[in-house]
Amino acid sequence: MDTAKQLLDAQRPLEALDRLKKLLSTVDASDEWRIHELIGAAFHDLANPAGAAQAYFNAARTDKFLRSQRAHFSNWIFALHYLPHVDAETLDNELAIYNSLFRDVEPLDTVARRGEKISVAFIAPNFCDSSAARFYEPLLTDFDRDNFTVTAWSLSAEEDAFTRKIRRNVDAYTDISETSFEESAIKIRDAGCDVLVDLGGHTEGGATLQVAAYKPCRVQVTAVGYFDSTGLDAIDYFVGDEFLTAGAHFTEKILSLENAFAFRPNEQMIQARSQRRPFPHALTFGCLNNFMKLSDDYLTAVAKILDAVPDAQIIFRDTTPLASRQRALVERLKTFGIERAQVRRGADNFFTDYSEIDLILDAFPYPGGLMTALALYMKVPVLNLRGELASSRTGADILRIANVDELIVADVDAFIAAAIDLAHNRAKLSALTEKISVDKMTDTNGFVADFYAKLSEVI
Repeated sequence: MDTAKQLLDAQRPLEALDRLKKLLSTVDASDEWRIHELIGAAFHDLANPAGAAQAYFNAARTDKFLRSQRAHFSNWIFALHYLPHVDAETLDNELAIYNSLFRDVEPLDTVARRGEKISVAFIAPNFCDSSAARFYEPLLTDFDRDNFTVTAWSLSAEEDAFTRKIRRNVDAYTDISETSFEESAIKIRDAGCDVLVDLGGHTEGGATLQVAAYKPCRVQVTAVGYFDSTGLDAIDYFVGDEFLTAGAHFTEKILSLENAFAFRPNEQMIQARSQRRPFPHALTFGCLNNFMKLSDDYLTAVAKILDAVPDAQIIFRDTTPLASRQRALVERLKTFGIERAQVRRGADNFFTDYSEIDLILDAFPYPGGLMTALALYMKVPVLNLRGELASSRTGADILRIANVDELIVADVDAFIAAAIDLAHNRAKLSALTEKISVDKMTDTNGFVADFYAKLSEVI
């Protein structure tokens, strides 16, 4: 097992995977879940979501420790969103199993209100700058201090400049990384918090949900960090909007805002936008999403689009710097006959890609969130295929908020046709670029006011 870990650290996931599969037949049953966990890591490093999902499920099935079993199952639920043809019924069934893993958790006795102000506790895997942070930052910095107190509870000791900004703006910041989930819940309860806002959902092994399961606050909501139902009975509300939640099934009640989120760029993004200088180039499509999101159906559509636009190319940029994922996608593209493609690793200088791209072809069924908002902020149109699950509607919702509904389509054929049409009609593409409402998409003042007003109604 140690050798497999060393191979993973050395970015040799294929060799690690081969060794791990051989170990499965010899390892003690009590350690089998550890092998599956490492197999999941290897498939992640190969950008293989189906393999990773199965490994997470196997880890949950074989693990005898309830806390880590819950974490594996959260990873499984998260990974399901990458897979095509996963419907609401399938997801509902898995969420029900996940919820059953908390059947022995006794909710805490909550405390009465301690003051006139409403006390709101935000809990997150960490408060470092991230995709989710670009949407939740204003909730912790721009709130109404006359009527609310806001505290932040971090499940990680890791800090960066963003963390320090949050520390300066909230009423209290607490590191609970060395505290058990139950003890963390007790601390939140004893601090007199009225509302718990979960910013993690099933990300990072669902750690925030393991705290929320003890019901430290009378009202608990999930928002921004995870755009789908958690399945956990202890979560009362999902913060969304009518578009995002239309037709989707939630175990939570819906706390509906006008817009489920607003985008706040960081300084690097602001600077990149001011320096963006598009240069002459052949028509170029782009997809700057996590390579795990590039489903077979999506790549089949891309191949058809490139066949119909023979002078075009596409840029793929990963969100990680792993060479193994880059190599894996290069090989995978060959099976789809996609030749006019540049495959780039994740890197800090990816902002320069926007000067080369005319149209983003958003991934499906799991579209971009930050990458959709960032492209629009950089004034690059994004073509999106709207799905039925809330997680598959986030990109479309951002396009709606940015006033470019014309870039939302309902099926694969329409996605292919729209991409070809825009490639052949540059005037139409240019008009859509000008129509993007960055001001509307970045209206954090309206978002914050709406969010806290809706919280006040359910206290």
